[in-house]
Amino acid sequence: MEKEKTEKLKHSANIFSWRINETELNYQVDNYSKLKITESYRGISVLITTALLGISILLALFNLYPLEEILYGLIIYVPILLFVYKGHRWAIVALMILWTFEKGYQFIEVGGIMPLIWWVIITPYFYRVLKVENKRRKLPMNQSTISDQCFCSHCGEVINTDAKFCAKCGTKI
Repeated sequence: MEKEKTEKLKHSANIFSWRINETELNYQVDNYSKLKITESYRGISVLITTALLGISILLALFNLYPLEEILYGLIIYVPILLFVYKGHRWAIVALMILWTFEKGYQFIEVGGIMPLIWWVIITPYFYRVLKVENKRRKLPMNQSTISDQCFCSHCGEVINTDAKFCAKCGTKI
């Protein structure tokens, strides 16, 4: 039953659609820490962007793309992608803005329709990530925890739910 539901959700969204139905949104929020990187919108967004960065690196190695632009891209994108995967909304918005400016610049500078096609395909995933994070933010604190695990309020280390002290820093829980 659960596998059938997962398959149904996977195929319910059109890649060009900015919409996310309520069932799919709730599924992403409820299973936030349980979904594989290839199943969560944040994971898919990070994987797609990382793959495109990898392709750009390959193009630069064959002198088809300027290497310095790739290095600047890596310096900017890699930290943002890490924060996107951790669920920071500011990083998701920054990624959407950066992606839009980059594709707009490529469209003006290089011409052709390819940058616009990439923008139309990828940006809806970024938007869905933002929708999931917005929904998580609206949940009461006890429902929006990352998982069934507890974290030390002093050092952030994962601790057992029945622990009295943090194993890393010794702080009383």
